[in-house]
Amino acid sequence: MADEYWDVLGDPYYATRILEISELPETAVKSQLWLDIYATVTQIVLPSNLEDDEDLEDHYKVMMLEDDHMGQPTESFDYHDKLEIDLLTEDRSKSSILATISKELSKSIHVSSQDLRCVAATIVHDASRSLVGRVCTSGSRGLRVHMEACIKIDAIVEDVAADDEVQPAFVPASKSAIEKLERVRVETAGVCCSVCIAEIAVGSEGRGLPCSHIYHEACIVEWLEKSHFCPLCRFSLPA
Repeated sequence: MADEYWDVLGDPYYATRILEISELPETAVKSQLWLDIYATVTQIVLPSNLEDDEDLEDHYKVMMLEDDHMGQPTESFDYHDKLEIDLLTEDRSKSSILATISKELSKSIHVSSQDLRCVAATIVHDASRSLVGRVCTSGSRGLRVHMEACIKIDAIVEDVAADDEVQPAFVPASKSAIEKLERVRVETAGVCCSVCIAEIAVGSEGRGLPCSHIYHEACIVEWLEKSHFCPLCRFSLPA
């Protein structure tokens, strides 16, 4: 595997769990974080004919909608590492702690520290919250937080051989299929357009798909011009 960082797609998925909190001996100078890392990086081969970042984002959204990477070639790498970091002390700023954890995670998973900043922030938050109200006995100088972090990351593979070329995951609906979308007047509150994640105002007109899901007209037309799947149920319109 190359030493270069993975080029991350989307946001990492991560979850943390406190395993144990224990007191350190009097000789210990600082509180500590013991971190067990379990990470999976999935390489995703992308089409070479994506024109810009917007095309890349659309391609990735549809892949996630399909939940099977739309048949794209993939390969996964698992990482397991244990880190021991001095932290949670008054002489260490939050930004310094975040930078330290991000850097250590980066070394273990081969992902840039910037892409792991959100993971580091959650680790610091959960570790700090676990210490609220805890008081050390007179014979100890600090606490050790033993935590587990599970991380899942999708990454781009760019150096693809010509015979391994793949097609874009998004295929637009046909113009005639879009034009035939039913106009639906919204009569009740709580109808949400899942494209923009906003409520459709009562009394206004939306566009309905044959699967009965309703959207703002501008939202669903823009979506269908890139993908022929319903954003909610994956109903397929003619392409």
